[in-house]
Amino acid sequence: MSRSGGRKLSERDLIAAIGQRPDIRLFLLFGTDPSTIEDIARKLSAEMKDAERLDLDGAQIRSEPALLADEAASISLFGDKRYIRLRLTRDEGFAAIENLLDAAEAGSPVIATTGNLTPTNKLRKLGQSHPGAMMLACYPPTENDAIAHVARLAEAAGLRMDRDLARLVAESTGFDRTLAANEIDKIALYCDAAPDRPATVDAQTIALLSAETLEEDISGLLGAVMAGNIRATSEELSAASQLGVNEVRIVKALQRRVVQLAGLRAEVDEGAQIGPLVDRTRSIFFKEQGAYKQALSCWSSSKLTRLNARLFEIEQRLMSGGSALAGPMLANDLLMIARAANPRGH
Repeated sequence: MSRSGGRKLSERDLIAAIGQRPDIRLFLLFGTDPSTIEDIARKLSAEMKDAERLDLDGAQIRSEPALLADEAASISLFGDKRYIRLRLTRDEGFAAIENLLDAAEAGSPVIATTGNLTPTNKLRKLGQSHPGAMMLACYPPTENDAIAHVARLAEAAGLRMDRDLARLVAESTGFDRTLAANEIDKIALYCDAAPDRPATVDAQTIALLSAETLEEDISGLLGAVMAGNIRATSEELSAASQLGVNEVRIVKALQRRVVQLAGLRAEVDEGAQIGPLVDRTRSIFFKEQGAYKQALSCWSSSKLTRLNARLFEIEQRLMSGGSALAGPMLANDLLMIARAANPRGH
């Protein structure tokens, strides 16, 4: 849901406007779903085709509030179209954006992305009220939204895919739009599909090409943290950092792991044996069974409840902060959780 001057906008409206509305100077994307924000920003950039691109960030325009408006009014060295890709952490570019919207000239559109903005945030209010701005709030999709998005991607790629398979792709990619798009591209390539030569996708193909979910990509990190293995946690954190895994997504994956463990722990509290319980839980991959058994031995139901609340606080801090220190801060948080799982450490 979004507004510009009080008018509701859709994602399709926003993307179409960048090529049809020269009066719009600012396209602002914000919210709590980094994947959707980046996906829409890429689509907006794609609409600019071969235009020259200039990248700016919040620190640059905060220290020089006139820079954004000056660059937007500047003409490309070769007279070509240009646009500005602006990355903010929250609203540190407010003065510069205000200058952009109030400037006499601004020929280059600005595609800006940031974190979550509350309804009372001054940048969000400016984007809602100014006729030269369009903005879109991006929040995690519902299951139905994610399935519908996968279905649209499949149709555009020339893939005939029923709803059950679209759900499977959506779930296997953690409702992440970027991962889902990559998965559909991979399936289309495998099937040699295109809009002019459609192909039908079956469950066997999906199984063969199924993407690793985020939990699988960082399963080693999740397992090490919850099992209290501090050395392995440090090593897995380094690997995740090198891969550039988003901090918020790590926390969300850990939250899902904690919820799953809490359900299993409740069965243990009622008398179930940890080993057989994990072995018969079909949602646990065999290679992760050992990590689950260790975690269930480390965490009581009450500790898992407190950890879930703590993870919510960490998630809120990450989504509202957007600091360059997010990675080191989360690493410290996860090491503390690992120590809580096993105070002796190993």
